[in-house]
Amino acid sequence: MLLGTSLLLAALPGHSLAEDDLTALPFEELLLRDFISASRLARQVSDSPAAVAIVTADDIRAYGYRTLADVINGMRGLYTTDERTYHYMGGRGFGDVEDYAGRVMLLIDGYAVQDNLFDQAYIDESGLIDLELVERVEYVPGTGSVTYGNNALLGIINVVTRRGRDFDGARVSAELSSRGASRQRATWGKRLESGAEVLLSASTLDVDGRNLYFPAYDTPSTNFGVAEGLDGERNQRVFGKLSWGGWTVQAAWVERDKNVPTNPSAYTAFNTPFPTRDESAFLAVRHETDLGLQLYSSSSLMLGRYAYGNQREYALNQDGEYDDGEKYGVRDYRGAWWRFDQKFVGRWFTDHTLVFGAELRDDHRQSFHRRFLSPEGEVTYRDDGELSRRTFSLYVADDYRLNAQWTFNLGARYDDADNLDANMSPRAALIWQPDSATTWKASYSEAFKMPSANDRWTSDDTAVPEYVAATELVLQHQLAPHTRFTGALYHYRRSDLLVYDEVLDDYLPEGSSRARGVEAEIEHTWERGARARASVAWQRSRDVEGRDAVNSPDLLGKLAFTFLLPGEALRAGVEAQYLGPRLTRERRMLGGVTLAHLTLSSERDWHGLSASLSVRNLFDRDYETVSGFDWRPGDVAQDGLNMDGRSVWLQVGYAL
Repeated sequence: MLLGTSLLLAALPGHSLAEDDLTALPFEELLLRDFISASRLARQVSDSPAAVAIVTADDIRAYGYRTLADVINGMRGLYTTDERTYHYMGGRGFGDVEDYAGRVMLLIDGYAVQDNLFDQAYIDESGLIDLELVERVEYVPGTGSVTYGNNALLGIINVVTRRGRDFDGARVSAELSSRGASRQRATWGKRLESGAEVLLSASTLDVDGRNLYFPAYDTPSTNFGVAEGLDGERNQRVFGKLSWGGWTVQAAWVERDKNVPTNPSAYTAFNTPFPTRDESAFLAVRHETDLGLQLYSSSSLMLGRYAYGNQREYALNQDGEYDDGEKYGVRDYRGAWWRFDQKFVGRWFTDHTLVFGAELRDDHRQSFHRRFLSPEGEVTYRDDGELSRRTFSLYVADDYRLNAQWTFNLGARYDDADNLDANMSPRAALIWQPDSATTWKASYSEAFKMPSANDRWTSDDTAVPEYVAATELVLQHQLAPHTRFTGALYHYRRSDLLVYDEVLDDYLPEGSSRARGVEAEIEHTWERGARARASVAWQRSRDVEGRDAVNSPDLLGKLAFTFLLPGEALRAGVEAQYLGPRLTRERRMLGGVTLAHLTLSSERDWHGLSASLSVRNLFDRDYETVSGFDWRPGDVAQDGLNMDGRSVWLQVGYAL
């Protein structure tokens, strides 16, 4: 069944939350679940056609995760690429740097939080949510467009936040890092006598600038490749949530300022300040109710906004002058939108669960403003763009239980957006349970992604939707009471991708790419709190020219093991992650790398105190990630970026 469908099913008669309080379930019982909805309503593993992965709050603490990028790197078949400005997701054969944004939808408690300018999913310190507030992170591979439409092209990541009762008072914490970073956090949560749940949190992060070496700039005129005192950042976050009865109101805000150390443009100057600023915010209201007559309703309204800005310094030309007298370039981009979704679940017919609804989204502000300044600060040229888009959607899905062993799911979504042809996204899945321990799932789906506002502004008519057709076969088998196996085979075909036509000297939407792969994962728990998860993923992806795709490793391996140390006061979390060889945009092969991480954390508070010590890149491995920069300083490619060595984080918390 689709992810959005399952957000509601448990609230129907016979699926009440009171009968199935998931917050009280031990980890080994969570292994028997496929995913848990944003409203904490669950379906069994057998009811979802996707090979869903879950990372819980216990995992986040045990393995020392600090950003969503850390969480994603620990998930089966996924990886991230750090360009020292943002982290980008990759997986299932796709991951070209700066190209994957917007193709996996990021949700917070079921709300899509991608911005409406670049369709970017923010998973680093520019993201909206502090991991201290996360109950679990759910990854649903495959297309999710039937329920969520645009941007759910290749999967969904849903971040489920905690409740007020999970804190039951105030908690403060402080973190220090060997990288010169510090974080402070204050959180208060409570379940009131009225039954209302309240959660409030605020945090700040400060990271010192430092010197970084870039081989592509190793010349006397460019400081021998050293960018001095850059890569620092500042982050502020605020989050609040109130739940009472069938109502939930929540809001989040984040502002990040970062001094980018890289030089992504042939026109800008190396080793000069490159400050960037991201600001994201949303306010959301949801009401869920049982209307009676076997009909359940979920209504949600979300308001979002995003702002991006930077200032670049341009390089002198060969004559020692600035081209067109322009020394600085300033960008100021702003977006705002609202979205209303009305979803119904009906169980009027025997063995059928019908989900249907409508969504209206209005991207009423998509503003792009660029200014070019002289050395004296005077504006020499302006380039402005004002866009908007309204999208109306209808969707329906039917979950039909043919008998005790077979279930059939069929769904479709209709999207009609301004200035684009209407699109239909179908999905069909067949689920077979020959016995209580084994489930087979086969699914086929089609989805599309609209061009982002930035694409439309910069590319005009060449900005067109792209499409994907996905086929997947999943096996989930309970090998033992506390051991579960998950395997998946998949094939994706993306179409209507832009390719350059030399005759027309233009880009045409005539390209296609393919990806296929296999994934396998085993999860096991032991008595006394030990648990392990091991996975391997093989993938093969071809680009529009039939070549191996950029930044698409054939092999990924993950091993995570956490256990209590003698005395049971401390917990150890050990991770090993293998990222296979992958191609840069210059067609250079980067070697595979294995990274190890170690975390020691207190298992329980001692007089209100808790602590965690985490070592990332334990063995101080030197390695590169793929760069999205498409130009060469002189004759040297900057198609790879050196990543950090060993770093140490210490966190101390106190419950008031």
